[in-house]
Amino acid sequence: MSTINWLFYINFAIFAVFLTLFITELMGAILLLLSYEQSRKRVLDHIIPIWEVTGTFAAFWVVTADFAYPSMLIPVASLFAGYIVVFLILLVARNASISFAEYITKHGWLDERKLYQAYAICTLLIGIVVVMILSAIVSGAGVDLSNLSFSVTGWLTNPGSVPYLFGVLVIGVGLAPVFYGIDELRRITLPLTVIGVAIEAGALFLYASTFLTWTFLVPVLLTILPAALYQLSRTASIVSNKVVFAVVGSLIIFSQTYLVYPTAFHGGIGVDAVTTTGPMVSAFLVLSVAGLVIVGLLMIFYMAVIGRSNRARGGGAPVGATITSRPQQL
Repeated sequence: MSTINWLFYINFAIFAVFLTLFITELMGAILLLLSYEQSRKRVLDHIIPIWEVTGTFAAFWVVTADFAYPSMLIPVASLFAGYIVVFLILLVARNASISFAEYITKHGWLDERKLYQAYAICTLLIGIVVVMILSAIVSGAGVDLSNLSFSVTGWLTNPGSVPYLFGVLVIGVGLAPVFYGIDELRRITLPLTVIGVAIEAGALFLYASTFLTWTFLVPVLLTILPAALYQLSRTASIVSNKVVFAVVGSLIIFSQTYLVYPTAFHGGIGVDAVTTTGPMVSAFLVLSVAGLVIVGLLMIFYMAVIGRSNRARGGGAPVGATITSRPQQL
């Protein structure tokens, strides 16, 4: 293998895009739960065309990860088996609730608001499961690699785990109005984002002081920057642009590769040692290129839908209203 593990970085870049897409949904879910009427229109304009793209990108990342680390997929799946099952159950519930809300006219107790908020709750719970697994992969909290077991009690009792989860949620609340352009909540964005970043820094320090290197300043600055620029009228529309935010979000996540490379589980596994070699490398590259083209086309279609929705906001019918008016009955 060359001195640069290109398979790891390519796969992590795909993961960064997927996680950014999911985080935008997570932020929308938070707004739907905290302020449904105020945020409904702008949140649904984003979520309705993107939720299936997020799932597609997730599948794409899992497949490329299987090619990049074939010897690790089953052990890691066994390690977090119970929580992956919970993740899948919540995923089915999430998809079902948004599908019903999007395509079916509701009557009586089963109204649109309840279905979209059910989607939001499932998305939030999925986010909690994802953060728990990712933090365990970074820190090794609750993980016993000798017998491939994970203890949620061991994870919770680690002093860095709960602050890590809480910090992510606070950052999500802080940046949600930026991404969705909720000007009424502008004042809370910067203080909450700064507080969330500070909590994350403290959590990483509690996990291991070695995690707080100069490299950590990159995601810190990139996370605070959108919230700061959103305070200025001249730059607010720029950082609220979906493409700009997605690019910055992907860079934030990608800049944290040092937390799992060259070793994951806080030194428990050497990434280079489990990265595939030989013919599988060519297969990985072909799969990555083909997948990026297909998913890239999906993203272009999504951006076209978002652009049309933004133009309709000036007077046309909103995308969500058009979809939910289909004449199906429950």
